[in-house]
Amino acid sequence: MAFIVTSFNSKLTLDTDNFASSGLFTAIVCSFISVSILRLFVKKDWIIKLPKGVPAAVSQSFASLTPAFLILLFFWGLRVPLHFDINHFIQSIFHPLLFAMNSLPGIMFYTLLVSILWVAGIHRDMTLQGISDPIFLQFLVANGVAYAHHQTIPYITSLGFSSLFVNVGGTGATITLVFWILSSKSKAYRELGKVAFPSALFEINEPVIFGFPVVMNPITLIPFIVVPQVLTITTYLLMAVHLIRPAVMMVPWTMPPIIGPLMATGWDWRAGVWSAIELVIAGVLYYPFFKVAEKQMVQQELKEG
Repeated sequence: MAFIVTSFNSKLTLDTDNFASSGLFTAIVCSFISVSILRLFVKKDWIIKLPKGVPAAVSQSFASLTPAFLILLFFWGLRVPLHFDINHFIQSIFHPLLFAMNSLPGIMFYTLLVSILWVAGIHRDMTLQGISDPIFLQFLVANGVAYAHHQTIPYITSLGFSSLFVNVGGTGATITLVFWILSSKSKAYRELGKVAFPSALFEINEPVIFGFPVVMNPITLIPFIVVPQVLTITTYLLMAVHLIRPAVMMVPWTMPPIIGPLMATGWDWRAGVWSAIELVIAGVLYYPFFKVAEKQMVQQELKEG
């Protein structure tokens, strides 16, 4: 409700443009403020209390009346009497971030941060998704509108760029590492490959990240960071010179390589070909580091008999 109040224009009618992806940050900020006010009222016991015999669902609804009224009054006062456009203000704050995330240096830094977090054992989605996804989703919506009207696609790094092109087969393009594991001389690695391959085919790579492992492993740290950077730079440049269409459709991140990029780009066949080439590039870069790890594992297995 607070977000809806912020979407009234000067004529006291709803500006439905704010309900698009551009209003995501406003919705997040409104939610944060609303919950903070509600928490304060509950903590200070500034709520309407009903007798103990009243059902909990009824008493809880009355308890939220006072903070809810003040929350709506607060946002209404900002938007209507003061004519303060909260949505425009928040968008202006995040505009530099939006610009940076669609640039090559910006997306390279984001990709590097993702890789470093995973190497440290921190789940990227749990830490960055709340910030990155609203940005990439705005890009995707704008791309989809432009594609539908046969216009130039405005954003390269829309939702799907990282998940389908950079992290092909999972973060770090580790599906290629799984390919090498499946043909390994090490029995332990081959067994791991059998477990990791089905999930890696659908972009889920926790089995190999924690089972190989990639986390806290100095051997795989280098390719796990370098491979995404190489794929980020090459994919960005190919899209910038219009050899591959950027993502214009929302596709689940669990779509397999080649198929996912094809669907996300509106069935641009070049995206499918490039996805296949990416697998080869990643495989070549992972191979020497995998052989070092394999040699160590084989020696360990021989010692253990």
